[in-house]
Amino acid sequence: MNLVAKLNRFIWRNYRVKWYKTFSTLKMECRAGSPKIITPVLCEGRGRIVVGEGVSFGFQADQDFWTTYVFLNPRTPESEIAIGDRCQICNHFTVVVEGPGVEVGSDVLIGSHVSIYDSDFHEIASDKRIGGCPKMAKVTIGDNVWIGDRVTILKGSRIGKNSVIAAGAVVSGEFPDNVIIGGVPAKIIRHI
Repeated sequence: MNLVAKLNRFIWRNYRVKWYKTFSTLKMECRAGSPKIITPVLCEGRGRIVVGEGVSFGFQADQDFWTTYVFLNPRTPESEIAIGDRCQICNHFTVVVEGPGVEVGSDVLIGSHVSIYDSDFHEIASDKRIGGCPKMAKVTIGDNVWIGDRVTILKGSRIGKNSVIAAGAVVSGEFPDNVIIGGVPAKIIRHI
């Protein structure tokens, strides 16, 4: 790649990162240092976002790099998104929290197009979907977990440390340490 192309890419990436930061309604609270923000991060909501040391958002050599962003959305004042130290988070990562929150451990690798939710957002009963009280439960992801591309993690899920979640999985429930999880709905494929 020639120098002009590299310079244009650098300028455009920095512009996008600053643009999304300008329109964020929340600031990330950093426990130490600042996160490495490679792709734009939009922080919206009324809760808290706490980020550990050495966290990286985005991956430049990804197909979605120029058209996507990371979306962190603790919607209520008591909601919290907590991300541990040294996590590497790829593009198109979405966390939406209305209740007890999402806690991601340290040294977690997160692929692209991963979504995490701590709420159903609506009740299942048709007469209560609007104005009802949806079910909510905290999501906990242990240390050193590897989450593949296009994974969805639902309310109340607990992923044990050192586990791997296969690409495309829909995770709901509790899983022990040191397992490979995959499928829809996700189940234990084997122990590590």
